[in-house]
Amino acid sequence: MTSSANIEKDFSKVSNIINENNNFLIISHIFPDGDSLGSQVALHELLLKLNKNSYMICNDEIPYQYKFLPSIGQIKRNIQDLEKKDNFICFCLDSADKKRMGIEFEEIKNVSKLIINIDHHMKNTLYGSINIVDSKKSATAEMIYELIKENFGSCFCQRIAIGIYTGILTDTGRFQYENTTSNVHKIISHLLQYGIFPSDVFSNIYENDPINRFKLLELVFKRINFLKEKKLIYSYILQKDFKKLNLPFSAQDGIIEILRSVSGVKVAALIKQIENNDFKISLRTSDNKVNVAKIAAKFGGGGHQMAAAYAKRGKLKDIISSLISEINFYGENN
Repeated sequence: MTSSANIEKDFSKVSNIINENNNFLIISHIFPDGDSLGSQVALHELLLKLNKNSYMICNDEIPYQYKFLPSIGQIKRNIQDLEKKDNFICFCLDSADKKRMGIEFEEIKNVSKLIINIDHHMKNTLYGSINIVDSKKSATAEMIYELIKENFGSCFCQRIAIGIYTGILTDTGRFQYENTTSNVHKIISHLLQYGIFPSDVFSNIYENDPINRFKLLELVFKRINFLKEKKLIYSYILQKDFKKLNLPFSAQDGIIEILRSVSGVKVAALIKQIENNDFKISLRTSDNKVNVAKIAAKFGGGGHQMAAAYAKRGKLKDIISSLISEINFYGENN
């Protein structure tokens, strides 16, 4: 992880790179969330204000919750979809490793003369030409804020501010998680000066669900198991559930937070089937003595103390069994 002093120097270096170049590519990760997309559009809007050529890629479906973000319709799915296909300064945002972007890394390297990796995940593999990683930040969007504030402060506008606000709002769990620092609130205070309406952002993200999402909730609730002795609650969603209800994968966003809210729960888990034997497991806790990132790390995943995830192959019953066997000390910090 980079120190604060080094990050300041690195961002100064990045600002010089931005000033000296014209063509930029910004890539966010698959299964995009508010932080990856909010950071992406904020940086894109900055580059447009600087009269640069900026292109965005997300190799996945854009969740309906984030389609209100500025320039979101300009995001392409693949490098092949771009008008220009070489000599980019490439920003890889909120992606802890090469695979997270869902694009062959060699393909990214082939169209880039420089790769700048900006992220806040502790297990980042430092795959960029320049790596700016700080796990103490609430979100990658907080880091994009610092880059802009310190080097392009006069460029701040509502379109940039709303992207950063969205990234921080979602990655702090609506300002609930332990990463909600005093600095986060200072940043939000500054962003609100640019005409953001928090109620509108909240409504778009959290009050914008298709009716079938409630049928998905019904399925999740029917499948709930609460292991009182382990203080673990879990449920699951199958691939066929999304298909039957004609819902995108992003419709599961936020369900884990409902499980987390149950009294007596130390660890909440939502197991989501991606492919036949591929699952993504999200973990949450409301207890600041518990570290679900430690649990996720046992399976090669990661995240933050109160919100983490991992991927695992196998049969559903084996996925559940392995999770239960790992919940012995609730990931507590000692």
